[in-house]
Amino acid sequence: MPVQTDFGRDGTRNACRWQQSSLGLQFLAMFIFVCLILTGSSHSGSAADRTTLFLPLAPEFKSPEVGDGLFADVAFGEQASPGWKAYRRLWQAHHADPADPGIRRFLGLPLQGDFESTAKRGRGAPRWLGWKSGSYAQVDTTHFVLYSKAGRESSMRVAEDLERCYWVWTQMFFPLWESSAQVSLALKEMGDDDSVTSFLESSPQRITTRRKLRVVLCSNAEEYRKVLGATPGVGLSTGFYSDKYKTVLLFASEQDDPATRRHELVHQLFCEATRSGLGRSMPATQEGFWLIEGIAGYFESLHLEAGIATVGGWDSSRLQYARYRLLVGGDSMSMDELRQDGREAAQARSDLARWYAHAILRTHQLLDGGEHRDRQWVYEQLATQYKISSEIGSTEDTLDWDELDRSVRKFLTVDDQHLIDNRVTYPIQQLCLAGCEVSEAGLQTIPVSPSMQWLDLSRLPIGNAAVQRLVPAPERLEQLNLEATKIDSALGTWLRQAANLNEVDLSWTSAGDEVIESLGGATKITTLWMTGTQISDQSVVPILKMPDLKSVDVQRTRVSVAGVEQLKTSSSQLDVNPLELRTQ
Repeated sequence: MPVQTDFGRDGTRNACRWQQSSLGLQFLAMFIFVCLILTGSSHSGSAADRTTLFLPLAPEFKSPEVGDGLFADVAFGEQASPGWKAYRRLWQAHHADPADPGIRRFLGLPLQGDFESTAKRGRGAPRWLGWKSGSYAQVDTTHFVLYSKAGRESSMRVAEDLERCYWVWTQMFFPLWESSAQVSLALKEMGDDDSVTSFLESSPQRITTRRKLRVVLCSNAEEYRKVLGATPGVGLSTGFYSDKYKTVLLFASEQDDPATRRHELVHQLFCEATRSGLGRSMPATQEGFWLIEGIAGYFESLHLEAGIATVGGWDSSRLQYARYRLLVGGDSMSMDELRQDGREAAQARSDLARWYAHAILRTHQLLDGGEHRDRQWVYEQLATQYKISSEIGSTEDTLDWDELDRSVRKFLTVDDQHLIDNRVTYPIQQLCLAGCEVSEAGLQTIPVSPSMQWLDLSRLPIGNAAVQRLVPAPERLEQLNLEATKIDSALGTWLRQAANLNEVDLSWTSAGDEVIESLGGATKITTLWMTGTQISDQSVVPILKMPDLKSVDVQRTRVSVAGVEQLKTSSSQLDVNPLELRTQ
């Protein structure tokens, strides 16, 4: 299915804003904070919130220390099969000695490098593409054939990423993988104390697969839409897996889109890299379609580092949107509502983006929440929906849906300790910690992120220094929410660099007229929330000079009645003070 964009940041922004009651905003915030505490709002302990997996290495590569990563078979609990555990040991041995020829032969890795491909002028693309022979390239890797009209650099980047994601997926979903029985049999006699290297020397074998998976890479979005024709939803999509043609379709762009590629690849892997009995039919036609899209969306969280991959984690992009929807906007969706829709019913929903957000959130909750039974249930349901015969046992008891509904807020609400115990080592592009219990100490664990696009730290006890450390160069920042924080007008110098902002919320802070002046270069701002700040009539003219501004709120500021009237009468397109604040 075409990837659906989550509109949680902006499409629901106004609808999700706090509707202040007679208690006033600060009393409301205090009330919510107390509720979070009473409902057990933060993660406890030091449980890992993501799964660690291995990437294939070049023979000369010096493997990094993995540490205490949570591996897929360990996360599965006691029901993890001996074959799955042996497969993980195989990858650990590969990382200990990437040059080991027996392990490389077993995995089918090249003798040189970590990735092998051949490229030639294409002549065998599917007829339904309508591509003339020789007008495209064909790139063959170990597990994929890529038909591409994109440039060589884009084609090779996609091909390499497909291979890496394939190996990660086999470790994560080993019980469902088509080669799991083959691997289990090959490693069956390998004892716990046996060396993987010695065992493979005495029993040399190699993993085999049935056929290569097919991927099409169009040169641009226009060609992509032309190929897919009247496929529902294609106009808004950036990738598509065709159950009919057994092919992933993508298009090249200036900004590489690994999340979409991995989302659609996961659909393909469950259909084609398993012993699925679906044939040409589709999974979850009657009910349970949420998990089909949820698991694909979950894999968008895949992060590749030097030889190591992780999936899941509090910093996953989709969880930032979910955190905003639920903790800020109070937008919840019960498991009962999610579970009832089959494919067609889900696709016909008028709130499809919202449905996607909750489907992916709940998949994260089940896989990353630390409960073995929840994770086992996900695997069982995937096996059922894709008609895969596997050795996965049954959890017997159904999950407690009501309890999952009650605990989803707790799952999303991270605190300092959780950030400390689950540190990220890479820059983040989207970060929403609104509604969480994070201080400057917790923020210190997050790496400097110069590519940050969306930052929401509303109602956290943080000041200018914390914001400036996290995003020292905010040129790429598009949305900024620092509502009810300790920032002040001294942040203005930093804001002058944020020329690409389109939404700014500094409500209930000490920001004054200097901040509005500093935003003069941010000509793309469409929404400006300055409720309860220190701005005055001095800011009226600079606000009116913002060319794309559609909405501004200056209530509870020093802007006079005359100033408000000037805002209202000087621009017919400007919505002034869109929310009504009430007092007793």
